[in-house]
Amino acid sequence: MIEETSIADLDPRQIKQLQASEAAERTNPSYALEIYGSVLRQVPGCLELRKKLRALQIKVTGDNTKGFSKFLGKVTAAPWGMGNKAETDPEGSLVKAEEFLAKNPGNVIAHQLLADAAANLEMHRTVIFAYETIYKLEPENISNLKDLGRAYLIVDDTENAIKTGNTILSKSPSDGEAEDLMKKASVAIAMHKGKWEESEDYRAQLKDEKEAQSLEQASKSVNDAKGLEELIQQTYEELQSQPENLNNYRQLSDLYHRAGDLENAIAWIQEARKNEDGQSDVSLEKKERELTLEYYDDSIDQWRAALAAEPENTDNQSGLDQTVLAKAEYHRTQIESLVERYPNDYGYRYELGRQLYDTADYDGAISQLQLAQRNANVRLDSIMYLGRAYRSKKFFDMAIEQFTALKGELQVMDDRKKQAIYELGCCLEAMEKNDAAIEEFKLVYSADISYRDVSQKIDAFYSSKQS
Repeated sequence: MIEETSIADLDPRQIKQLQASEAAERTNPSYALEIYGSVLRQVPGCLELRKKLRALQIKVTGDNTKGFSKFLGKVTAAPWGMGNKAETDPEGSLVKAEEFLAKNPGNVIAHQLLADAAANLEMHRTVIFAYETIYKLEPENISNLKDLGRAYLIVDDTENAIKTGNTILSKSPSDGEAEDLMKKASVAIAMHKGKWEESEDYRAQLKDEKEAQSLEQASKSVNDAKGLEELIQQTYEELQSQPENLNNYRQLSDLYHRAGDLENAIAWIQEARKNEDGQSDVSLEKKERELTLEYYDDSIDQWRAALAAEPENTDNQSGLDQTVLAKAEYHRTQIESLVERYPNDYGYRYELGRQLYDTADYDGAISQLQLAQRNANVRLDSIMYLGRAYRSKKFFDMAIEQFTALKGELQVMDDRKKQAIYELGCCLEAMEKNDAAIEEFKLVYSADISYRDVSQKIDAFYSSKQS
């Protein structure tokens, strides 16, 4: 559990940092984003700060009067497949969600991951914030609206729960879950007015025992197999009567995904894209790509598990290698296609640059990463990988320029700054500028003695001085 707090409750030093960052939002938004993100990692329960960070992220990416719609086709990383991790490692998932959102604040799947992780940490207001943001991104997402309505009920925000129920019914008349949501909200209001919450058993105060049972049931998650099966059947029937409604396809895909059936989740998105309206819907293309990458990740996990169980079985190693290569090839071709169609979306260019770097195509990576720096959300990461690409080509002087620039721009000694300084030291070391290199390694050592092999480097340096 993480307690939710406000900025006023933070450490005075953190408040001072945030005040300085707020003043720099207009002239140096990258600096403000860096500080906001750094403080939020230290105090993840500060919802007020999370909202300020998100607002600035959206502003930097160029939000306009049309709202969030333009982000729908701009995915930079797909956290699908992390639902289980949100339960087993909610704090780690919270951090991961923010990493995805730093690259693309319009990534719906990352907001869902944030909601799942926050729910497991009992950060109920943060859950609401995540679902409210998804609603702005995908106002027709009925499943999210239902989650939002239930989240309002948890914090006794019955007014908004009823409003949400009405919104669902306006989009999906006679929706049973929406009706149950509104009924439960209405009963909660009555209970509050009549102080029914003081009773140990409010059932006795309801005229109809069956009504009490149905209200309790409505408050439970519909993630169990039977509930999902019923929802799938209901949505399929709606699709049969409204085959042109893309939301039915999305809903079916989402339900199958919750059930762990990735093949059907992908298949229904593919069916939606065959629809005339679906052919031009970039959000469907994005979702198919994300689900497919998750499918590859699941396959890779299965091969790794099989290899761990039977390391002598060469088929397991071969299967793992082939699947890893297949995923990389699929991801590369998808990103290349996006770069070709959207040449001015520099977030895609960063993704492609990373892909090319990972496959040792350093020249190709450099050409993409140089352009990717025009996107404020990925500029610092682009500089990092550009420096690494130069270093891999043994262009150490050019790599040093990148790492030095990054070192100067990053104000907080977090992992990224430590990486930049360490890489800078390695480049200096490769050029046999050992005195300059050790000064960089000392900076990392002073902040984190356990970082990579920096401790050994410092020990070796001082040992050589004593001999």
